[in-house]
Amino acid sequence: MSKEQPIDVRDMAIIHRTFRAGYAEAARLVRAAPAPSPERVTFLADHIDFAIAALHIHHEGEDELLYPKLIERVPDEAASTEEVEHEHELVKSALEDVTSACTSWRTDPSAEKGEALAHSLDELLGVLQTHVADEERKVVPLAARTLTQEEWDLIGKQAVAKIPAKWKPIAFGALTEPLDESDRAYMKSNLPAPVRLLYPVMIDRPWKKYAKKLRGTT
Repeated sequence: MSKEQPIDVRDMAIIHRTFRAGYAEAARLVRAAPAPSPERVTFLADHIDFAIAALHIHHEGEDELLYPKLIERVPDEAASTEEVEHEHELVKSALEDVTSACTSWRTDPSAEKGEALAHSLDELLGVLQTHVADEERKVVPLAARTLTQEEWDLIGKQAVAKIPAKWKPIAFGALTEPLDESDRAYMKSNLPAPVRLLYPVMIDRPWKKYAKKLRGTT
């Protein structure tokens, strides 16, 4: 199954960049505070735990709504598609290592445990970079020719529905912060109308407040 007019799949690259930037920043922030206060430990550990949970959600959605459709509809590409899908297991293992290191650092925020956590984030980033490069080169273009826009958009909608309410403005703020006006407008167009209308209050303001605390500017 292939369509003459590919669907719009640009959000995948945007989401991938957000994950990569988020994990790199988290590693830098952990290393920047070898003797953090208890409040800082809790805040940053919560931040990292959410960043890990978000990628689990993202991959679970792909495993359910993306890869099976591509394998079924484009059997000639099934081997290549399955190869990329199996990389999720490598990412999952790296995610579990970060979770374990973060739990250890949360209870014993020593410089040694902090470096172990930062190193686990570095390792995750390395595995993730390989995976997303493969996915964007092999899978995303195939999805653009194979899925309907509704099927593609459902992957994102299901992921958003699983994000706890308090983290939604943080997730979307981080997603859109580095974007140019065109990509930011595109991502905002997928929000419900009431959220778009109240964007400055519901997303922009909470995100900026959170980002200042995250980056130590308050």
